[in-house]
Amino acid sequence: MPSPTPPQGFLSLVQVCDNFRVPPLSAQQTSYLTEDLVPWRLTTEPSSPVIGLLRASIVKQLVAENSKATRDEEAPWNLRQENGRTTLSFASWIDTPQKRTHIMKEMCERWRDGGLWSDIIGPKKWRGEMYPVYRNPFGKNDAPSEAELAAEGSDTRNYAFMMERSACALFGVVTYGIHMTIYEDDAESGCKIWVPVRAQTKQTWPGYLDNTVAGGIPSGLGVFESLIKEAMEEASIPEEAIREHAKAVGSVSYFFCTQDGWLQPEVEYVYDIRVPPGMEAIFQPKPLDGEVESFEVCSPIILLLG
Repeated sequence: MPSPTPPQGFLSLVQVCDNFRVPPLSAQQTSYLTEDLVPWRLTTEPSSPVIGLLRASIVKQLVAENSKATRDEEAPWNLRQENGRTTLSFASWIDTPQKRTHIMKEMCERWRDGGLWSDIIGPKKWRGEMYPVYRNPFGKNDAPSEAELAAEGSDTRNYAFMMERSACALFGVVTYGIHMTIYEDDAESGCKIWVPVRAQTKQTWPGYLDNTVAGGIPSGLGVFESLIKEAMEEASIPEEAIREHAKAVGSVSYFFCTQDGWLQPEVEYVYDIRVPPGMEAIFQPKPLDGEVESFEVCSPIILLLG
């Protein structure tokens, strides 16, 4: 189990998660927060959206990828200067979601097998989940299923391509997830929240506390469908209960920079369920897929005191 930390208020927790700005906020930020970052544009057009931010080590590796091409027109990456600033994009011939997905999948798997950035995409960190990348991170979540992707050749969606979940931090792209709190609240016992302990085998934050149900949104699955999936897999809560009682309460976006300088901007869709009287048994979460060790119903005061 991780060592306990001093109690923190909501604002301090937000500041821990949302700890990065472009450009960096002040000279007091550490060296990796003031390093030069290269915008990753989707296409070679100057008006193309920026879909990620690249550190120097990643740019260097992508330039090296071009040297593997047998002809210049087959090089997958375009590096250029825009108004005195370096930008990088897919080459012009990589112009469909299928082509982008193929390039990213082959390259990231080769990096993994070659031992590059093993702390991020090594075999123990690899998730085997494809995440969508969008032109507008706050636009429509319209990623197709893999079957739909194979059938369509157009490039008209907000969806741009998909890539391995664990590799997203290397490229500074926005990822998406759902978080749901299940709580009981009555005059006799007051408010209590169902809190899980993450399994020790989790690739990220093993042994830590979490929201009652939480998980990423994979490519081809909608926000609410992802909630239904995670509720069953993590907490054994049936679909019909989620559909009837889950309440959307907003979304949270933040830009997290890890201690090692990797960039993880995220958008999380938030849901609540207040357990209806007489339905306590249905909404008592139980581990199912091994990602959660246990659940405990806790007072918010206990959670704040650690």
